[in-house]
Amino acid sequence: MIEVPMTEAQFATATRRLAANGIQLSGPTGTLSKDGITAKYEHANDVLRITILEKPFLLPQSLIEGRLRAYLEQSLATL
Repeated sequence: MIEVPMTEAQFATATRRLAANGIQLSGPTGTLSKDGITAKYEHANDVLRITILEKPFLLPQSLIEGRLRAYLEQSLATL
């Protein structure tokens, strides 16, 4: 599971940036999917939590989580 501290304003900005990369978030909770990866997410109490549900067999979950965390943290750093 990924947990990234994120205010409401930061979550709104991250949602727009993810959408620009083909990842749609619809509201504070839901499911996202791209390139064979499916995850559930929840934004509550200023924390975004993402749990990978499905992934391609050959991709390690730690790699997916690490890249997603780095992308989100980099997006927040540019605000």
